Amino acid sequence: MTDSSPHTVTKTAAEIRRDFLAFFEQRAHRIVPSAPVFPQDDPTLLFTNAGMNQFKDVFLGSGKRDYTRAVDTQKCIRVSGKHNDLEEVGVDTYHHTFFEMLGNWSFGDYFKEDAIVWAWDLLTNVWGLPKDRIWVTVFGGDEEDGLPADVDAERIWREKTDIDPARVLRFGKGDNFWEMGDTGPCGPCSEIHIDRGPDGCDPTDGADLAIGVNAGNERFIELWNLVFMEFNRMDDRSLVPLPAQHVDTGMGFERIASVLQGKSSNYDTDVFTPIFDRLTEVTGYAYASGDDKKDIAFRVVADHVRAVSAAFADGALPSNVGRGYVLRRLIRRASRYGRQDLGMEEPFLFRVVSAVVTTLGDVFPEIAKRVEHVEVQVRAEEDAFGKTLGRGLVHFAELADRVESAGKQALPGDEAFDLYATYGFPEDLVELMARERSLAVDRDGWNAARKKHQDASRSAGSFKQLLSADELEGLPGTKSTYHATGDEGHRAHTQVLRCVQRTTESDEAAADVLILATTPFYAESGGQVGDTGVVETDDGTFRFEVRDTQKLGAIVVHIGVAAGTIAEGQEVVARVDMVRRGRTMKNHTATHLLHRALREVLGDHVTQQGSYVGPDRLRFDLSHPSSITDEELERIEALVNTNVFANADVATTEEELEAAKARGVVALFGEKYDERVRVVDVGGWSTELCGGTHVHAAGDIGPFVITSEGAIQAGVRRIEAVTGPEALQVIQNQKRQLAEVSRTLKAAPDEIVPRIAELQKKVKAAKKAEKASSKAGVDAAFDAARAALTDADGLLVGAVALDLDGGALRDLAARVKSLSPDLAVVLVGRDGKKVPWIALAQGAAIERGLDARKAPGFLAPHIGGGGGGKPELAQGQGMRADGRQAVLDGLAADALACFR
Repeated sequence: MTDSSPHTVTKTAAEIRRDFLAFFEQRAHRIVPSAPVFPQDDPTLLFTNAGMNQFKDVFLGSGKRDYTRAVDTQKCIRVSGKHNDLEEVGVDTYHHTFFEMLGNWSFGDYFKEDAIVWAWDLLTNVWGLPKDRIWVTVFGGDEEDGLPADVDAERIWREKTDIDPARVLRFGKGDNFWEMGDTGPCGPCSEIHIDRGPDGCDPTDGADLAIGVNAGNERFIELWNLVFMEFNRMDDRSLVPLPAQHVDTGMGFERIASVLQGKSSNYDTDVFTPIFDRLTEVTGYAYASGDDKKDIAFRVVADHVRAVSAAFADGALPSNVGRGYVLRRLIRRASRYGRQDLGMEEPFLFRVVSAVVTTLGDVFPEIAKRVEHVEVQVRAEEDAFGKTLGRGLVHFAELADRVESAGKQALPGDEAFDLYATYGFPEDLVELMARERSLAVDRDGWNAARKKHQDASRSAGSFKQLLSADELEGLPGTKSTYHATGDEGHRAHTQVLRCVQRTTESDEAAADVLILATTPFYAESGGQVGDTGVVETDDGTFRFEVRDTQKLGAIVVHIGVAAGTIAEGQEVVARVDMVRRGRTMKNHTATHLLHRALREVLGDHVTQQGSYVGPDRLRFDLSHPSSITDEELERIEALVNTNVFANADVATTEEELEAAKARGVVALFGEKYDERVRVVDVGGWSTELCGGTHVHAAGDIGPFVITSEGAIQAGVRRIEAVTGPEALQVIQNQKRQLAEVSRTLKAAPDEIVPRIAELQKKVKAAKKAEKASSKAGVDAAFDAARAALTDADGLLVGAVALDLDGGALRDLAARVKSLSPDLAVVLVGRDGKKVPWIALAQGAAIERGLDARKAPGFLAPHIGGGGGGKPELAQGQGMRADGRQAVLDGLAADALACFR
């Protein structure tokens, strides 16, 4: 591709990123770190797909920050749902699944004028983009919503900047009205576009260029979207003005880099060149910025490896559901491009991860810190898919050839689905391969096959928002007291702000929701389950059984079942189930000690991949490339118990995030922390950032017992453990079982292991003797069979009854086949009441139409059971030993009756 950008500078991608952040920092914006690429506290999103995701609670009015202006570069993935660019990735020059979003925000601070003027200043004065190449769009109004055109934004552009007024265009709701979702904050937006122009063409020449804006072409591209959040979309689709007006802007980093570096393709910038250089080393091919298959494959591989590297570094893992399956799809899609277009028969994507670190590691240090973990995950996925990829490609080619030969234009859905069910090809990959052959996929057939394939027990549940936009309207953040000492930490006199009753006799699965002004209930977070308990009035006219506690931004949501009615503002008493919380606290503090012990025994590379902390047990998933030995587990368990017995105080402090990190406090990958954080310190041995509930001293945990350890996938291990009463129960159960084994073996506990070794030795000797005896039995049976069989018209025929089990009978059959190339023989054994049998036919017997598969039909009336096989050999088992003689009598009369 040739360069046709309106502007060429020598700025690197890193300099462009720094320019943006510094520009807004100079205008009193707080530089905030990128949130993880997948939101842990928003189940409505598989991935973070825009810079505003981490501020969603602020826009909803359920959260707040200690700043009103912010700027950042956010890691984003768009690969499913409404924002799905997957099919365009690699084919064109500007779509990506993974990208950075540069953004600045105002939370009830500045509004349209500052946002517009600053955007113009940065683009034209700081970066020097030519003003006669820039076009701007504003909201043109919408009759259905009763909204007028955004004349304020239009006026500001024309009066406060020196843009040509003719380049300020109005567009409708589809282009210039931004909405978070079906409900929630929304508002008009102003988009900034640039005309990259045809190479060597004056942008003012020719026809009216305004028709190219928002026309979906590569000449006019959107650079920056300025969203002015003024309204809240309600459940009935009406719009209500927000109590505060916000600004949310987003600019694609890769896109502005291409413009400022004078490239017509995002992939020609220094964002991608280090990755392409590495791909050249790995594949032997050079990227030529073209449209042939190899260049497309380079772009797809580079993009997809960036996406999975960022996601794995943040703690996501490949799986068969949700975001894990999306990541698995990306790896398989890139693997297939590598195999088909780059000739890469062996895993190679993992070798590209280091180049991603080169381009992203400085700004997103978590990727650099976890490069080995990312490589392990990618390699494991490549290995797994590689086992079926080749056979799957052959199967697809055969299927496509057959469809084309029949003159059809679509792959049968059920056969196409087999590429997924048998070979692991994702649906979008099958569709891509079909398009390359100018074929479609029968989607109805695919969906029918998928439905049939699905496990009936698979959960069909989906996330339902705890509160609708109407129910959220006007709710302030909840004051939480669960960290308070004394009764205040588990009991509170408070007021009801909202009670939404949904449970009915016909819908027992529904849940009621209660919002309080103040609550002692801990909301599920950081792996710790939410509290349960009771909220009720003093007079008993209202009682709410809290079965779970969740958080929606700064609002704590109590979920459960309400009895009675209550008015907003009415006084209630909230009481936490402290028995349940107490056990959860033991497990949570023990989890911290376990994390520290794991790092001490296994190494500092250990990072938490996930956890569960409940009243019944704790679960800790960790990154570790190999199995954990029994000796290592014993050391880990002993370390935790040593620190429990030391009974150090568990101290909690509030600190600045960066200061806490600087002194070595452990922060978990994938977690998003506020500027001020809570540090939990257990005797100086374990220090972690944590907002959960903990015991007052390590000794409160009681005994700690690891109950299981194993791999959950490549590079990730899982440890489960119990504490306190549950640990005591495990110890007592083990003692009881040890005592029973001791009595059974008639050996003292310390003699059990040598006693078992002695028994194993005896069993081994007995098996050896049995095998020798069995061989002798087969030898004798072979002599008996050879004597009993006779020649009939050139065939060795007969039926032989023997006291052999199924295994010995198969050994005998293998030897009987050597007696003659032409035979039809039935062997009938005996194993208690069971009657194993084998029918053999070969050579001339097959040529004469005899078939061993006919044997069950002859044998079943006499001995029952069944069987099957091939014309040359069939086998089965009857269940009536007393019918053996009838079988022999029948075959004595007609030796070939079993084969007709």
